Amino acid sequence: MFENFLIILAFNWFAVTILWFSTLKIKRADFIDIYWGPSFFLSALLIFFLHQNFTLSNYIILILVGVWGFRLALYLFSRNIKKNEDKRYVKIRGSIGNIGLYFITYMIQVILIGIVSLPIQLLMMQTEFNNINLFSLVGVMICILGIVIESIADHQMTKFKAKPNNKGKLMNKGLWQYSRHPNYFGDSMFWWGIFLFSYGYTSNLMMAISPIIMTYFLIKISGVSLLERQLKHKKEGYEEYINNTSSFILMPKKNNK
Repeated sequence: MFENFLIILAFNWFAVTILWFSTLKIKRADFIDIYWGPSFFLSALLIFFLHQNFTLSNYIILILVGVWGFRLALYLFSRNIKKNEDKRYVKIRGSIGNIGLYFITYMIQVILIGIVSLPIQLLMMQTEFNNINLFSLVGVMICILGIVIESIADHQMTKFKAKPNNKGKLMNKGLWQYSRHPNYFGDSMFWWGIFLFSYGYTSNLMMAISPIIMTYFLIKISGVSLLERQLKHKKEGYEEYINNTSSFILMPKKNNK
């Protein structure tokens, strides 16, 4: 298990380092975000071929992670290519330079890939050709639902931003009327599904660290909290939106009187 973890760290360290050198030339450090999704599929594929455990469960998890990862990458690429570099990266570079940017963002991402992918690593080591059980079946369903929610939310936001009349306006339609960040909620669901799927075959509760850390980052570090600090001062009506709408989980609107 530890060997798989080190292999994934080494592989992704090499990959993000190459990407970092590339961003020095194109001056777009935010392109590392595009690698995030596919990194899990590539890591899983690497462990899959190293262990050569051609089980049904391994094929299923490769498909799930592949669909999630490459959909996210295509979405981020199509979004980022149309705008300037993410201000977060500009700010970090301006403060601590490109070397600091490499260690603070790129290397942290490498470590996160290794930790978040632990349920995948553990599953890939299983050699028994077990049938799908209740936990794994529920896990697959949650994964698919998470992908669907995240995809719909991203599509709805893309369509909203594509209309010039909506510039500077608040998006509170579709899934966004039930959650202020339905895309992050869908992402979190996906990783809880991966954990449950893996648990169905490994019975290892320690792997829950993966979705816990992922959800924590989505809410407290790089997702909800970060965006909320920016948006509540920029979007008219966002304070009311905060008071009436769930921040993360899809829920009916609050009836504030």
